Amino acid sequence: MIDMRLVWSYRWRVAWVMLAMLVTTTGLFFFLNYQIERQILTDQLRQRAKLVGKTVRMNLVTLLGDNEHRDFTGLLPNEKEDIRQFIQHFSEGEDRLDLYGQNAGIHDLFFIGLDNRVAIDYPSRREGRLLPADERIDETTFVFRQLNEIDTRLLTRGRDTLLLLTFPVYQQGRLLGFGRIEMSMNAEEALLAKIRFWDMISAGGLLLLGLIFSLSLAKNVTKPIGELVQAARRIGEGRLQTRLDESRKDEIGVLMTAFNRMADGISRLEETQKRLKKLEIAGQLGALVAHEIKNPLNSIGLTIDHLRDRFAPLDPEARRKFIELSSNITNEVDRLNQIVEGFLRSAKPPTLSRRPTDVNDLIDETVTSIAPQAEQQRVKIHRRLDRALPKLSVDYHQLRQALLNLMINALQAMPGGGELELSTALVDGVDGTGGSAGAPSFVAIAVKDTGCGIAPEHLPRLFDPYYTTKQRGFGLGLSMVEQIVQHHEGRIEVASQPGNGSTFTLLLPVETEPRRA
Repeated sequence: MIDMRLVWSYRWRVAWVMLAMLVTTTGLFFFLNYQIERQILTDQLRQRAKLVGKTVRMNLVTLLGDNEHRDFTGLLPNEKEDIRQFIQHFSEGEDRLDLYGQNAGIHDLFFIGLDNRVAIDYPSRREGRLLPADERIDETTFVFRQLNEIDTRLLTRGRDTLLLLTFPVYQQGRLLGFGRIEMSMNAEEALLAKIRFWDMISAGGLLLLGLIFSLSLAKNVTKPIGELVQAARRIGEGRLQTRLDESRKDEIGVLMTAFNRMADGISRLEETQKRLKKLEIAGQLGALVAHEIKNPLNSIGLTIDHLRDRFAPLDPEARRKFIELSSNITNEVDRLNQIVEGFLRSAKPPTLSRRPTDVNDLIDETVTSIAPQAEQQRVKIHRRLDRALPKLSVDYHQLRQALLNLMINALQAMPGGGELELSTALVDGVDGTGGSAGAPSFVAIAVKDTGCGIAPEHLPRLFDPYYTTKQRGFGLGLSMVEQIVQHHEGRIEVASQPGNGSTFTLLLPVETEPRRA
């Protein structure tokens, strides 16, 4: 028995795989998006900060004039005071530089000597302090740079995030020191934190929707698999009428269609096995009947012939009556012999004697045999035969017997007259499963009548031995027809509606290679 827990396990595996893919792609997307937004915001701020740095440097060069100085420590007191006043006014008049209207801007502006001490600052009491180790300037980093280049780097100081702009100050090619502008990045960091927060909220929402979607999709994928499992279980329990819905147009629908075709094949195989079992029983019964009845019947027939020849009355009227009665007895004995022969034919596996045969000629010859009876019943016979059909390698006499049985059944279905149509055609790619890829070609022989038809409840058992709806007969005719067709590697199909007649179609394969004995 198939465990449904396997289906649920598969459903969860599909859901988790899809969710893992969604988490990976969503996380990667938001991570890259955050890094790009951070980089863009920082780059824009740095570009504007560099403009400020260039402005400061140009103003400082103007203040220094053409006086020669070795470094900032050698400036005159009045020159330092001018620079302090410049720092004061610049800080007060500089517009805030952030792009989004936050409280960010110049945090500090001062000038550094070559010894990494603050040489000029406002207010002056802050001068002389030594820069922390992580904020000091390596002179060699500026020696090989262009004179107008500005260095920018981010620094975390406590809870504050600062953007440090450091630029060299030259006078007549001599390095006097460095200017530094500290700009607060707190507003930008707050903006990035807000962006990160909403990114996480969005990612969480997408993951929740993704979980719901993945579970729904996994259910949609595994639900038909569960239906296949349940259907397979019912087939295994013997409920061969189980079928699946074939309305889906995807690969699952193709699989369900194939499952139904498989179930049809199993059902046909089951019915065939039942009929073969009945035929086996019929064979045993036929052998017993033949052994027990055939010899006595022959003796009765010989005895009747002897009585008719030796003991017929001399009176003409009595003689006529005697011969009539003895003939009736002989006919009944012959009929009993035919019944016994029918049992034997239905029980004995037919041995095929194949030869190339034109099925159209075979139909014409068979029609000749039933023409008198058809004319007597006022049944018109129509032939629509494809004369371009290839010859088939079949047993001529057995196939003729099968066609004769079908034609006789058709005449019996039209006691008050009607029409009998016989047709042949070449059918390509019929494989019994609805497909055609790689399937052989078949010659279709159809026997169609306008008789009383067959009730739907009788169709499933139509080819069962001893099953008949007629008052006379033993129900062996159609079972013999099916047996003959199956031994020719073909099959028989029937379509009928009560009151609208019936159509029996024999499908015989066309051999592409010579058959070896």
